[in-house]
Amino acid sequence: MNDTSEVQNVEVEVRLTDGLRYASVLPSTSPILRDLYVALGGTGTTESQRAAFLVQLPIDGGASACSFMSSSLVALQTRPPVLIQAPAAETAVPIDVGPYHTVIEDFLTPAENQSLLRYALDNEDSFEGSGVISGPEKHRKSRVHYGIKHSKWRDIFLSRLKLHLPYVLLALGATHFRLGDFEIQLTASNDGDFFKPHADHSPEQASATTRQVTYVYYLHREPRPFAGGGLLLYAGRPDPLPIVVLP
Repeated sequence: MNDTSEVQNVEVEVRLTDGLRYASVLPSTSPILRDLYVALGGTGTTESQRAAFLVQLPIDGGASACSFMSSSLVALQTRPPVLIQAPAAETAVPIDVGPYHTVIEDFLTPAENQSLLRYALDNEDSFEGSGVISGPEKHRKSRVHYGIKHSKWRDIFLSRLKLHLPYVLLALGATHFRLGDFEIQLTASNDGDFFKPHADHSPEQASATTRQVTYVYYLHREPRPFAGGGLLLYAGRPDPLPIVVLP
């Protein structure tokens, strides 16, 4: 898509082989929008992209979704026009290079983002010192609010992740995934806090042996009153863990 720092809403209408039409509005950075063009062109940079894959298009303002196979897409209309630029061969990254990860822009709406920030501030007294399931002491310093799993935010994140799951699996090169347990916690990191290199999957700990995907959503006040705090992904394992980063 055209290189621009400004995220725009794009009105999208798809037409399928059976004549059905569906309309949606997507941000210009949405991976769904790129998937639609990959499906329409029938040419991808990887074998998994060239094969037919499931497309889930949110409709009715995100209240429902239209699901169809990429091979059934006949036409795509956008307003404003969208320009797709193929990545240069020397900068293309094979899908088998770890650590596998994908970025989903605008995972929450601006209103949801601010509401979640207010929730964190309102529950400041409920945060406690963080820890790790396994590993040396002083491996992590931050404060965690575990009560979020009993709030509406658990259902919001779970439903939104289910909506994006087909695109996450495509990016991770996975062909099958059965959604099981779902974990959520709210972490506050202040000046001097840290989380040293670690793996979220631990074969030594029963509670972490079945973890398959990690998702991370960052939020903060605007303008950002700090520097640093980035997430570093390491490919130091023969079976790098798939990570979903939710900025």
